[in-house]
Amino acid sequence: MSHFHNNNFFKQKQFGFIKGRSTTTQLLHIINIWTYVWNKVDKWMYTGLEKAFDKIPRKRLISKLSSYGLNKELIEWITAFLINRKQRVRINNIFSDWVDTDSGIPQRSLLGPVLFIIYINDLIEYCDCGSELFY
Repeated sequence: MSHFHNNNFFKQKQFGFIKGRSTTTQLLHIINIWTYVWNKVDKWMYTGLEKAFDKIPRKRLISKLSSYGLNKELIEWITAFLINRKQRVRINNIFSDWVDTDSGIPQRSLLGPVLFIIYINDLIEYCDCGSELFY
């Protein structure tokens, strides 16, 4: 994380999982904007990302890690953490068979949220066309 903070890689509109910022501060910020534009804009929308962690393409994430200039050994370690993952479903005490997964990052891990914000960090560059985007 210090590599990203020291190089100012995280965008100012990135709120999730960043020290001193949170989804709560993001919500307060967007409510402030909504209050200001309430009578000035006739169309607006607020949306969230459903199952966002499950849909991250791993190869693209690894490519982004490389583009940020991370240490090669660290990228290899993260790659090993992400590949060859399997999942199964439990209903009551009955488990399904294990199946391979080809996308997603592990939830409930310390690394998962960090990888997620790295993956979506440049989202603002592609969506900032006359709109306010906070993530």
